[in-house]
Amino acid sequence: MSDGIVKVILACDESGAKGYADQREQYAGEVGVFAGILVPEQLLATTEIALEAAIAPYRGKTDKLHIADLPADDKPILRARVYETIGQLQLTCFWYAIHVEGYHRHFQQMNEMIARSFGQIVPETAAPVLSRDEKHSLHAELFRGLYSHLVCFIEENAPGEIEIEVRTDHVERPIAKYFRRVAEHLLNFEPRIEVISGYDRTNQRVVKRTLRFQSIWPDGLRPSTKVTSLEIKRVSNADPVVVAADVLANGLNYHFRTRAEATRYADLNRPNALIGHPLAERFDVFRNWGGPDICDQLFRHPNRQPASD
Repeated sequence: MSDGIVKVILACDESGAKGYADQREQYAGEVGVFAGILVPEQLLATTEIALEAAIAPYRGKTDKLHIADLPADDKPILRARVYETIGQLQLTCFWYAIHVEGYHRHFQQMNEMIARSFGQIVPETAAPVLSRDEKHSLHAELFRGLYSHLVCFIEENAPGEIEIEVRTDHVERPIAKYFRRVAEHLLNFEPRIEVISGYDRTNQRVVKRTLRFQSIWPDGLRPSTKVTSLEIKRVSNADPVVVAADVLANGLNYHFRTRAEATRYADLNRPNALIGHPLAERFDVFRNWGGPDICDQLFRHPNRQPASD
């Protein structure tokens, strides 16, 4: 990335689990994963042409071109063609993954803590009332992680003002709106006010309390990146870069699903998690990855062995 880039496109898609935190894993070590391809605006046309050439032979085989819907014999060929093209173009790729069971356990613990705290400030007969957003969407949490990595990459390579266009498959409008809110919160350092509510069964009334949150950054660590324009763009499968992101996400989900027993519950968001993946080098984007990933810690799988810490 050079200093001259003022706009980038992040094409992304998800694979695996994407439900809410009240859902349990369907098989041991199940994950949800989001993958993204970063394309500088001035290279977009070249990238689209090259990726379209890679995927064109597979258009028309399904109603919507998703690698998961292709015949089994076609999947490895399409995957190899897309990987080769990404390597040739030297595109920067991102991913973010979360264990379903770890996500479920974390929010189960958080809800219990909130209920206990809530009981200290309202009548014991009041129970917290959670909206759908407050149930916590794994889909949105995965996007938060992916977008955070994009911003960190920009901060490390070319901090300053930048325009971001996020392209994703035709997700539901409320989800796209929620993605925007997640992204905007990341670099919003102003105090945030949230209202929690509970229903007092004895007095048959709703009880509300206001919570105030604020991020305080140590000197020298406050990000200097400023997103001057953010567009969450829902596109069809005619977009070859988003189709390529679908192929990436599908391949990553397979990679995690087939990990050996010894690493099945290990961290998901560090370079060593992608050892053996054909595009591991394109995903290893940071000069300094820092310490353990926060979500790998918060949402660690209950069966994770101490040796993977």
